[in-house]
Amino acid sequence: MYTIFDAHCDTISECFIKNENLRKNNLNIDCERIINSGYNYGQIFAAFVDRFNINTSPMKYVMGLIKKYHNQIEINYDIMSHCTAAEDIKNAFSHNKIAALLSIEGGEALEGDINALWVFYQLGVRILTLTWNYANEICDGITESRRGGLTDFGKNVIKEMNRLGMIIDVSHLSERGFWDVIELSKAPIIASHSNAKAICGHIRNLNDEQIKAVINKRGFIGINFYSRFLLDDGKCTSDDIIRHMDYILELGGEDVLGFGSDFDGVDEIPEDIKGIEDIYTIINKMLKKGYSDELINKITCHNFLRVAEEIL
Repeated sequence: MYTIFDAHCDTISECFIKNENLRKNNLNIDCERIINSGYNYGQIFAAFVDRFNINTSPMKYVMGLIKKYHNQIEINYDIMSHCTAAEDIKNAFSHNKIAALLSIEGGEALEGDINALWVFYQLGVRILTLTWNYANEICDGITESRRGGLTDFGKNVIKEMNRLGMIIDVSHLSERGFWDVIELSKAPIIASHSNAKAICGHIRNLNDEQIKAVINKRGFIGINFYSRFLLDDGKCTSDDIIRHMDYILELGGEDVLGFGSDFDGVDEIPEDIKGIEDIYTIINKMLKKGYSDELINKITCHNFLRVAEEIL
């Protein structure tokens, strides 16, 4: 069986809101379904903050999410390990445990304070999605009409993330911000949950030039399972995931392509995928298309692991 690594889900945020447990729930992901599947599995759990839908400061809200994450790690210590380095991921796999990494989705959690980045690093955060669609102190999101790039503070954030050894995530970022990061970062970057705009024209997807830039940067692109990012009319199956994968491969993305499901962060996913229990539906489609074992292993895990080995 193939090892699976998923670069983005919002499950910990949903557990926080709904007072659910990661071990067993009615969400897209829980530990029991992963363990019962029999394959090694790694997951980046996003502490997602949208400043327009919370009743406290972004930093305080994210602190609550991080506490929930670590609480769930403690409760599920027998089957789940918190990882902050590539060796931790490998060690979790060798002990048949779920490898869990923590990200923050929304740089507003820093509240314009570079010292907060160091604090979050100490709390185990290793990935930061710079924005979630809107502007914050770091840069503009993809939905901002002014289409601004990195601010001076944002440039300092990129430099500090490089120094600390944190992974920069450009999903949701404005196009100008994307190119600012490409130019400034000395390390590979990831688009943890973004698709190909040539296949589906949604504003959140990456154009060919952006995809090629991530390839040249030896980064990572995680295919998002959100139906509206897969097909313009949203009525899709796992075949449409394969279409995006095929396209990125045609652009030379064999060493950057992976999964970034966005499970528990979206309200529409392909009709033949209900949750993590159906991940092998995609792999079976890859096998049917004639993907080699080497390519499947790269996509399902090794491409992200390579980035983690270089940065973390």
